[in-house]
Amino acid sequence: MISTQPNLVYLKAAWAAFAGISGENCRQTYEEAGLTFERINHSAVVRKNKIQVSTMPLHHTRQELRVGFLGRIEMEARKAATEVEAILHRDLELPDGHTMLVMLEESMRFLRRNGSRALSIMIGPTIHAEDPAPIHIEIRVFLDAPRACIFAHQIMPTASGEVNLLAHAPKRERHPRADTYTELAQRIGATLNTVIRTPSATQLAAQTH
Repeated sequence: MISTQPNLVYLKAAWAAFAGISGENCRQTYEEAGLTFERINHSAVVRKNKIQVSTMPLHHTRQELRVGFLGRIEMEARKAATEVEAILHRDLELPDGHTMLVMLEESMRFLRRNGSRALSIMIGPTIHAEDPAPIHIEIRVFLDAPRACIFAHQIMPTASGEVNLLAHAPKRERHPRADTYTELAQRIGATLNTVIRTPSATQLAAQTH
C-alpha cells in the first residue's frame, strides 16, 4: 500500500542530493556531493548517505538527474501539503468573511522550475466581505522538513493602518518546527487561533464607548 504520509527521511536526503549538484555546487563532482551510483540491470540506483534518492537510466546528464530528484521530491511534497491542508481546514477558526487558499499548484511549479522549497498558504477576506478590519495571513510551509514561517496582519480603518498580530509572539510560534507535518499544522493552527480570537484594536475601542 502506498503511504499517504510524506517520507521525511527521503525528503531530507533528496533535497541534500539536489543541493549538492545545483546552484553554487553545480560544479561539484558526484563524489564531492556525496552521491553514489549502483548499476542494477539497465538502471542506476542513486544514493545519498546510503539512502536511495533516485533511479535513473545508466546514461543520463546532471540536469536529468536534478529533474529526477525534483520529480520524486514533488510526490512527497504533495503528501506533506495534503497533510497540512487537512489539519488547518479542521482546526482553524477563520473569522467570518475570510477564507484560506492553499497555493499548491503554483508552489509545485516553482519547485519543479527552480527547486523552491516553500508551500504558500494565504488567508484573507473574501471578495464581498464587509469586515472593517480584515485579517491577512501568509503561511510558508517548507517542504524539506516540518517547519514554517507565519505572518499575520490586520488592516485597521484608522490612521494606525496595518497591525502586526504576531509582533509579540515568541519566535517558536512565528517560525514553528515539529517532528511531523501533522504536528506542524497543529502548532500553526493553535498560534493563529489565538491571534484570531484576540479582539482587534477596533473592537476594543468600540467596547469602551
